[in-house]
Formats: sequence, C-alpha cells, structure tokens
Amino acid sequence: MQATVSLRTKKFVFLIILFLGLVVSVHYGITNNLDQVVTKVFYDISGIYTFDIVIIVLSSLGDLFIMVIVGAALTIIKRTRKMGLLLLISIVILSVSIMYIKPLVGRLSPIEQYIPKYNVPEKFTVEKDSMMPISRDFSFPSNHTARTTAFVVIIGFWFTLRRNDNIVGKILWIYPLSIGFSRLYLLQNYFFDVVGGILYGMIIAMILCKLLKPNELSDLNRFN
Repeated sequence: MQATVSLRTKKFVFLIILFLGLVVSVHYGITNNLDQVVTKVFYDISGIYTFDIVIIVLSSLGDLFIMVIVGAALTIIKRTRKMGLLLLISIVILSVSIMYIKPLVGRLSPIEQYIPKYNVPEKFTVEKDSMMPISRDFSFPSNHTARTTAFVVIIGFWFTLRRNDNIVGKILWIYPLSIGFSRLYLLQNYFFDVVGGILYGMIIAMILCKLLKPNELSDLNRFN
C-alpha cells in the first residue's frame, strides 16, 4: 500500500501558521505572563520525593541518547528499517534546526532552578534541552518534545497502516505529552516552549514523510 502525505491540506497549513504565530508571540514576549504563571505553579509543587524520582526518569526517556538508540534499534529490524531511518533523520534535523531557532527567538530558559529533594548520583544533572553553547541558554522550542512528537507521528501511523490499529497511535501521544509535562516540572522549559516543540516536531515529521515517501506510513494528515 503506497503512503501519501499531502502538505497542501488546511490542517498542515494551519500547523505552519500556528507555529509561526507562536514564534512571533514568544519573541515579542506576548506569552510571557501566562508562561510565568504556569512556571510558578510547577515551582511551587516541586519537591515531592517519590514524584520527583518518577519525573526525572520520565524526562530521561526523551533525552537525545535514548532517542538515537531507539532509532538505531528500529533500523536493525527489516520491517521497521525505513521507520527507524526516518526517526534518526528527524532527530538530526530537529536538533540542528532548533539549535539555530532558539537564539533567533531569544527566549531565555526559566531562571528558576530545579533542585532535587533527595540524594542523586554524583555529577547528576537533568539533560539540557540543547547541548551546543549557541543555544544552551534558550528554551523555545522544546527539543525534547519536538523529538518525541516526531517519534509519535512516525511510529503511530506505522501502526495505523500496518496493523490497522488507531488505538496504539493515539495512546502513543501520552509519550510527548508526558515528556512536555516533565520539562515543565523540572523547570527546563516554559509552557509555550512545549507547545512549540509539539507543533515543530509534527511539521518536520510530516515533511520528511512526504519527501522520503515511506511505504510503511499512512496519510499523516490524520494526526488526531
């Protein structure tokens, strides 16, 4: 069955407009008040011993190293090889492009710092959203949520086509949403950084699937 991905639909155009609108809004500080309110809420509720451990483990599931391992593992299996390749390409494109988008938007990371309420391993740190110095101090869009969203778009629709299973595709959305929540809880990103990451991850994944025409993937315009 041949997959088709149209980038001329109203849904895709809406995604582009929504993301660009968000970029402008964040750049000019229009979202600052709401972002600060949400950050304060998470700052006030942090510090629950058991919950902190769960959130740190959860956030690590969106780390670059973990995502690369998953993508590489998928390329080993013949049936999922192209899907794994798409995932690896999306990780590279997202990491590089976001590295330049962050300083252009100019949104500094939250000044509040997350301090674990229990003894963590020596030299332990929560992975920053960007490793490169040029973008390390900036937070929009969230790299973690962009990567995990691209993962869901690619993997979820593979299940929809190959196994005729819409339920799995929908359940997988728990992954990027949970990662986004963990980044807010750990005070690594603002609320609209997470929203921007989700939108950008969807856009890049859809474009890649259109250009590479993976037979394993279904129409990515059905991203509900």
